[in-house]
Amino acid sequence: MSPGHEKAAALEAPLVEVLPPAEDSVRPEPTGPERIGRYKLCFELASGGMATVYLARVDGASGFEKLVALKRIHRHLAKEKKYVDMFLDEAKIASRITHPNVCSVFDFGHADGEYYIAMEYLVGEPLSRLCGKVARDQEQRRHPHLPLRVASIIADACEGLHAAHELKDANGDLLHVVHRDVSPRNLFITYDGSVQVVDFGIASARQRVHHTATGQMKGTFAYMAPEQLSSRSIDRRVDIWSLGASLWEMLTLKRLFRHDTTANTIHAVLYDDFVPPSAHRSQVPEELDEIVMKALERDPKKRWQSAREMGRAIRQFLGTQQEIVGPAELSDWMGAVFPQGEARKSQLMEIARMAHEQVPTMPSAGRHRRDAHSDQCADCRGPAAPRATATFKACARVGRTRWNPLHWLPQWQ
Repeated sequence: MSPGHEKAAALEAPLVEVLPPAEDSVRPEPTGPERIGRYKLCFELASGGMATVYLARVDGASGFEKLVALKRIHRHLAKEKKYVDMFLDEAKIASRITHPNVCSVFDFGHADGEYYIAMEYLVGEPLSRLCGKVARDQEQRRHPHLPLRVASIIADACEGLHAAHELKDANGDLLHVVHRDVSPRNLFITYDGSVQVVDFGIASARQRVHHTATGQMKGTFAYMAPEQLSSRSIDRRVDIWSLGASLWEMLTLKRLFRHDTTANTIHAVLYDDFVPPSAHRSQVPEELDEIVMKALERDPKKRWQSAREMGRAIRQFLGTQQEIVGPAELSDWMGAVFPQGEARKSQLMEIARMAHEQVPTMPSAGRHRRDAHSDQCADCRGPAAPRATATFKACARVGRTRWNPLHWLPQWQ
């Protein structure tokens, strides 16, 4: 089918599902006074099929403290060797990659019967949430600089992935690292405009302890390359396909391959025709169309052969534009899309720094949850604040013995 016919078919066909709504920031869950080794767990940030991620604090001598994102393998999986090996592989691979566009991993251990990975705590949002917010905001959705902004994000991600792909062992031999799960969910944008590739949990590499069984697929189907879905041999070019799919969705704010069932999604990746982003959004420049469509060539030999090659093409395009888009501009954009996001995360970090197992002194009045039938706190029976300011989840003495730090957080909108 010619490009012109493809474009016409796309305009006549039903539009792909718009990216789902996203909150300004995910509301964290408080944890009890729990430790893993030297790390104090403060808030649960996210939980997946294999592990849970916490905002944790480590204390050192002379008042030193550091906040980290601590990933803990689920306890019921910590007894199964294959999952422990996968967890160990993630720590080994990610800890070797030193690059500004890859989330830093600086500790791995086993303490108190639990395995953990300590990573840099990124003050920002995943790209999937950013796209969801932009898709719901008419002004942001129609902004003329949107294509340049998302292109800049992918260009930075290309550099982070290139660093992973080029990782070598002590003898200077390539480890052949492939992320295998590149998607907007695993690309992170900080509030200072930095782009980070995260989660090497299913990455493949020559020195992995755990090896995927033949025919077993790992990753997010809607972003997996055709050869990955067909269980053929894979290399770094599957990550380039995933970057292309992510960029297509960011430019159009629509789904590319995701359908109602896994089977239909896989069929779409393998066989469905698709059109350049400009078929859905006329403001997308032709140069970005060409970059995206080359990344989405089903024949790996016709794709960009390295992430750096793709990133360089994007930067060459950006260099021809009058509008400059760099970390400062991305930071301003994040502030506009998530006006309270950075402040909320900073407040969360401050609470984590002051969170101790002993109940602290209440900072001021108005921090109790009003009982429905009295003027007392429903949890500790102390004086409650007026209803207009009683916007906190629980009293500082939930259960009388455990401090709930969310008591000091305003209600998250």
